[in-house]
Amino acid sequence: MTEGHSNIVGFCCNYAGRVSEEVLREAGLMPDGVRIERLPCTGRLEVTTLLDALEAGADAVFVAGCEEGTCHNLSGSHRAHKKVGVAKGILAELDMDPGLVEMFFVPRAETGPLVSAAREMASRVAGGKKGQRSER
Repeated sequence: MTEGHSNIVGFCCNYAGRVSEEVLREAGLMPDGVRIERLPCTGRLEVTTLLDALEAGADAVFVAGCEEGTCHNLSGSHRAHKKVGVAKGILAELDMDPGLVEMFFVPRAETGPLVSAAREMASRVAGGKKGQRSER
């Protein structure tokens, strides 16, 4: 699968990566096929939302939440991280690649780490490496 044909959904905290997806795409920074959905807080995200995105045809799903200690809602990113772990466990139980879902902690109001997260997920999909972390 090529990067241009991927379908990746990123759930992003409203406080992380404040530049709009459209501006990032126009600047050539956001990979094709990545769609960002802004949330008031990633802690509001439900496990079913992550799995529903995959069931609806997403090749991969990621969550971009605030770094530890910087969450506007105090523990939202921590809650989101736990929910991503639950989703990974469910995928593993279904003999699916748990790397289809990933959590990234990004500094508030910084765009680069959000773009890096989107690129990593696009790379996983394009390279068939959906279960591997690039930093390992």
